[in-house]
Amino acid sequence: MGERRRGPLDGYRILELTTTVSGPMAAVTLADQGAEVLKIEPPLTGDTARFLGPARNGMAAMFATVNRNKKSVCLDLKVDEERAIFLDLVRTADALIDNYRPGVLDRMGLGHEALSAIRPELVHASITGYGTGPYENRRVFDPLIQATAGTAAAQGGEYPENVRMIIFDKVTALTTAQAVTAALLERARTGRGQYLPITMLESALSYQWPDVMWSRTYVGDGVSNGPGELADWFPTFQAADGPVSIILVSDGALELFSIWREASLHTDPRFATPARREANIDELVAEVNALIADVPVAEVCATLDAFGVPVARVNTLDEVFDDEQVRHLGAIIETKHPDGGPMRIARPPVPFGGVRETAETFPAKHAPRLGEDSAAVLGELGVDGETIARLLARDAQNAAAVHALLESRAAAEASSSDG
Repeated sequence: MGERRRGPLDGYRILELTTTVSGPMAAVTLADQGAEVLKIEPPLTGDTARFLGPARNGMAAMFATVNRNKKSVCLDLKVDEERAIFLDLVRTADALIDNYRPGVLDRMGLGHEALSAIRPELVHASITGYGTGPYENRRVFDPLIQATAGTAAAQGGEYPENVRMIIFDKVTALTTAQAVTAALLERARTGRGQYLPITMLESALSYQWPDVMWSRTYVGDGVSNGPGELADWFPTFQAADGPVSIILVSDGALELFSIWREASLHTDPRFATPARREANIDELVAEVNALIADVPVAEVCATLDAFGVPVARVNTLDEVFDDEQVRHLGAIIETKHPDGGPMRIARPPVPFGGVRETAETFPAKHAPRLGEDSAAVLGELGVDGETIARLLARDAQNAAAVHALLESRAAAEASSSDG
């Protein structure tokens, strides 16, 4: 863990009222760029991502990766005293990100109208799944957005399939981070904050262009008939020892491949144009697979790369860490979380100031324990010591109860697996 560098958002304070991925990832993007992010978590459990997926010593991997460089403050916003403390924090904040369901914060007296009354300069980004309307009260998960946006159906095959990542949680996170930054830039000119209602569905739909929806962009007659879906242009192929991605969209690439393998695919009428190749993609895959069936992936990549044909080995998730380009860039940082232990994370992809992060500088602060920074933040805010001590005692009692429950569950699971 390194010393925190000044980033482009240094000096900005962001309040985060979010859980799981979309909100936390938006906030961590700003935190990595230098903003001070105060993650306001409810007592007892905090962010639900603390208990999702692989974990060690009570620190879940998902939580650890999208909550670095943040401070955790534990407040129960349903309690008047603690809600008042939160409002005092709002008075010090530049932006707030929440991902509560529509109307929840309003019912708590913490909607944008109430917050902007005490902090007109506040930029308030509110993430929901669908926004207002027929679906506003539905529970939301990324696969449901993939279903509604047509993404699952667009994956091809006889039956719709989800993209195997929570893609629109992350797209929404990046949309939100960019929107908050832009609103702060506008505030510098106008002096006014604003409310930014951001829906996962609209973020997903915007992400369907320019490629997924390209054949559905123009409406009406007079549209030239181009090749089919863009994704169908890019199959993977099978070499002697594994899969390989070769881009044979251009006529020149197919000709060079054919010359290398002493074949005539480039003169075959089935593959004479990009449109014909797309229409006969299964036949093209079979022909190419036959021509490289006895050629190792490394040789395919080296030869076609020398010819200028776009090519790449298809890495497994484990192979990514040993890819020579990934290692050259230093894109994956190995670090050690004080609770979770040794871990790998991707460093921020943009080197602000021309300086890239390393294991010595990133992250400046690992993902915090629940309420880890409450005392420092509330003390700085001017909350009296007695109140802080009472809140910390409550949090310690809750932490002990949660720890005991998790230990009991772990013991039960171990006993079940032994049996």
